[in-house]
Amino acid sequence: MGTYTENTARTQRRTEPPGPSETSRRPSWRDAIGMIVAIPLVVTALAAMFVSLAVDPEPREVPLGLVAPPPAAQNIEAALSARAGDDAFDLRAYPDAAAARSAIERREVLGALAVDPGGVTVLTAEAASPVLAQVIAGVGAGIGSAQNIPVATESVVAPPESDARGTGFAAGLLPLLIAGMALGAAAALALAGRIRMQAAVVLLGPIVAGLGFAGVWSWLGVVDERFVPVALALSLMIGAISWFIAGAGALLGAPGVGIGAVLMVLISNPLSGLASSPYLLPSPWGAIGQWLPPGAGGTLTRTVAFFPDAPVAGAVWILLGWVAVGALLLGLAALRPRRAPATAPA
Repeated sequence: MGTYTENTARTQRRTEPPGPSETSRRPSWRDAIGMIVAIPLVVTALAAMFVSLAVDPEPREVPLGLVAPPPAAQNIEAALSARAGDDAFDLRAYPDAAAARSAIERREVLGALAVDPGGVTVLTAEAASPVLAQVIAGVGAGIGSAQNIPVATESVVAPPESDARGTGFAAGLLPLLIAGMALGAAAALALAGRIRMQAAVVLLGPIVAGLGFAGVWSWLGVVDERFVPVALALSLMIGAISWFIAGAGALLGAPGVGIGAVLMVLISNPLSGLASSPYLLPSPWGAIGQWLPPGAGGTLTRTVAFFPDAPVAGAVWILLGWVAVGALLLGLAALRPRRAPATAPA
């Protein structure tokens, strides 16, 4: 009897769950000091980025077409450099206004100035950026005033009249981010360990969301036509976000989802330049933003919606790269050895 009782006691001791002291350590002053230092530093860095984006909205390396005789073109270039800085505009010469219009439609330039003794014709593309179009129109007005010649403005690629200022297009970015993050987080946390189900959610979910968003934008007049290309672009953008967050969450758990959310909302969202233009963000933020899903996805969607003759390969490959990174993280999570379930007490 004594032996049986002793063995039973030993078995119970072996199968009892470990206490708090065995599974986790007590917080220390080192943890508290780390929080005191690290969290304010991170928030301060984010605040510096946000303030820098808002304080200095000046053009930087804006591709601008110029149609003018050589002597006048040199004078205009010198005047723009003196007033706006050497890096404000990337001037590109075209033989005539027709060639400049074609360049705008291909998104080689975001506007153009056609100058001759009879006046200045400002060619704009509000569909690319209404704010930047106003900046270019102001440049043309300044040239006309300096030379005392008339100024005319022509919109080469305009957005729909129902969204003439482009506010509806820019306002749609946040719901797109939320859709991508929600799909990725749900796949990572609610379907943890079910790799096939996770892949199905982040593969098919963005397609459904892209079709839905494109339908809403068409209904509200944000885009006039080209429903299918817009839906595909939105699906790829949402997919890039959801794949990455699903992969990070599957590998790291809830912290991975948090890292993905911070990257997509607090960093990628303002750097996308959708509210104004990447060319109006301080260097190098505008360029960095185009390598992140919101920036690349926004550029891709604008292009397929309003500039059908413009190339899209660059933005597509960037978004596919984020999808590939997310798929890789999902694969690593699937290969990670799982913990054996605890043995139930006898």
